[in-house]
Amino acid sequence: MEKDDVVFDTQPVDADAEANSGPIVRHLEVDDKNDDAAAKFLAQSKPDANVRVAARPDAEQLLAPATDEEVKKILRKVDPIVVPLCLFAFLMGSLDKVAISQAAAVMNFRTDLSLVGQQYSWISSSIYFGAIAAIIPSLMMMQKVPANYYVATQVLIWGIITTAQCGAKNFGAEMAIRIILGLFESVISVAFGIIVSTWWTRDEQPMRTAIMFTTCSSIVNGIVSYASVSYTGKVIKQWQLLFLLIGSITILWSLLMFAFLPASPMTARWLTMRQRVIATRRMGTNHTGLLNTTFKYKQALEAVSDPKTWLVFVINILVNVPNGGLSTFNSIIVASLGFTNKQTTLLNMPTGVFSQIGAVLFSYIARRTGQHSYSAMASCIPPFLGTILLYVLPRSNQGGSLSALYLAYFFWGPYIIVMSLVYANTGGHTKKLITYAVSYIGYCVGNLIAPQTFQATDAPKYTTGVTTMMVCWALTLVLLLAYRFYVVYLNKCKAKQLAEYEAVVRPDDFLEEWQDQTDKENPHFVYVF
Repeated sequence: MEKDDVVFDTQPVDADAEANSGPIVRHLEVDDKNDDAAAKFLAQSKPDANVRVAARPDAEQLLAPATDEEVKKILRKVDPIVVPLCLFAFLMGSLDKVAISQAAAVMNFRTDLSLVGQQYSWISSSIYFGAIAAIIPSLMMMQKVPANYYVATQVLIWGIITTAQCGAKNFGAEMAIRIILGLFESVISVAFGIIVSTWWTRDEQPMRTAIMFTTCSSIVNGIVSYASVSYTGKVIKQWQLLFLLIGSITILWSLLMFAFLPASPMTARWLTMRQRVIATRRMGTNHTGLLNTTFKYKQALEAVSDPKTWLVFVINILVNVPNGGLSTFNSIIVASLGFTNKQTTLLNMPTGVFSQIGAVLFSYIARRTGQHSYSAMASCIPPFLGTILLYVLPRSNQGGSLSALYLAYFFWGPYIIVMSLVYANTGGHTKKLITYAVSYIGYCVGNLIAPQTFQATDAPKYTTGVTTMMVCWALTLVLLLAYRFYVVYLNKCKAKQLAEYEAVVRPDDFLEEWQDQTDKENPHFVYVF
């Protein structure tokens, strides 16, 4: 018997039914708390929950091993639907963060709100206060609610809140709006991490992560900012029009997510039943599970006591200090080079393209070489060099300073590769939620700190901010190497764990594939490094 022919079942089976069921059936009483949703899906077929997959007339076809062509056909359906829906939602979530830089640099946002000193920096940081406060409760709620509806609802609400920024009159009002905005945007990165680990194998995840977690918001930002700067009417101010456009686009996109984004391969109505079974069962090779609706405190404790969790937490802080600093002050830096308002708007558009190129390029290298940690380290070099050049070149050197800024924008590559490592190296649904949340909090802390390192008194050179970025890149290289050494050590421990397991349990017994096990608990789990 091939292990791919094993099917879980919750019901007693009579001999005649089993004889006609095609693949051999393994009888398992599904445990609502301990088994993954995939086990229940394979044990009970939709739409009639009383009909076992193995007992269906077409069971042999449904449960037959998948061919390469069938898998490719499924990916040809999944990629054009799931990736763009998530990509554009993430883009809009990034857009309302970076658009404030354009509003401040060329649309009199700071003047109209009478901002002084570090008030603009605090407004830029405030969104992350809301995100940090909401992330854990939001993820616990998402565990109980279908992920597609929950995410689409969050996107709808933050689109409405973005439009509300048009009504801000002063520092206090804008701070309050940005904090509330962070409450609803907090779930997006972690939710998409869950989606990535639900639809694609560990080998496929880096490229999808690089594409979905896009930084091309600078292009859309450039377009809507250029349109806003070109507006000469008196009804609303230019920066108000900017937020109105961004919010409206976000609201419209949320409606598409409600209509087309599935919660998981098990419920995708645009896949046939055979394709749902294949899409679900092939995720077993990840050993990370699909979904479990029970919050498990033991897994949560394992997540917060795992050194990997805190290594990634600190790495994400270090990587996102440059991210947050550049995203907040790039337009102001470009404007300081002597360009006009419209030129500044257009020259900011390539920044996201360079970030995206870096993420896709180094994610591709990571996939091809299998050396994810080393690829992440290599991806730190371009932004490190760009930051050094941004510091040493005089602002009078327009071309050199602009080129250095673009090179510094390769910062997204390390973050994307590190997050793909987190997705690949974390098993157990509750542990995934907590680990992803801690990783995201690191992202928020880095972005929260960054604007405070760019002191208004340091303009136009911003010595403190740029120096901080250089230190962060140096420390990131050290911690990435430490992460790799630790994971290699864990794999040696895993080899011993597997040998002990196989000495007691038959090697073809793979119940753990569809139990809600953590990476530490699952003897078959192998870490990616």
